[in-house]
Amino acid sequence: MYYVLLDAEGYIVAWSLSEQQGFQEIEAKAEDVNKLDFVRIVDGKAQVDEERRQQVIKAFEESSLTDVEKLTQENELLKAQGIELRDSILDLAIIIDSLGGELE
Repeated sequence: MYYVLLDAEGYIVAWSLSEQQGFQEIEAKAEDVNKLDFVRIVDGKAQVDEERRQQVIKAFEESSLTDVEKLTQENELLKAQGIELRDSILDLAIIIDSLGGELE
């Protein structure tokens, strides 16, 4: 038997081998013990929510970028935005020129 603490959505956020205040007693397979954030209790037994597990893994992988990787991505985005802005300005210059340099 194990004891677990659940979050507001019903996912396990803490495990214990001994009874703790606020924890509930459950049954669990050895491979599910100590897994957090994607295990729910169904009929008193721990059950992995596979869809939620994939979401947790994806969120971790996305957040595990290093600061350098994050800055590199941000820099690439800013470069692309700069190129788009430059192209828009050039397009406007061509339009203004075709109007004889007058905006109205």
